[in-house]
Amino acid sequence: LGPGAFFGEIALLDGGPRSATVVAEGDVTTLSLPTWAFRSILKANPTLALKMLEEVCRRLRTSESSLTN
Repeated sequence: LGPGAFFGEIALLDGGPRSATVVAEGDVTTLSLPTWAFRSILKANPTLALKMLEEVCRRLRTSESSLTN
């Protein structure tokens, strides 16, 4: 992951358990959001919601590809 990357979004979207564990190799700045704040931000920013959906889809395709190859 790099600058501007995100993780843990699936749990925020579907209410399920987190599926990611992240370990930093150096100093990082992070932002943690409760579900209600995350959803409020997405409602107020449809462009951001679309970008996040596109990234979730990209990650799903990558996972599916690794399973079929």
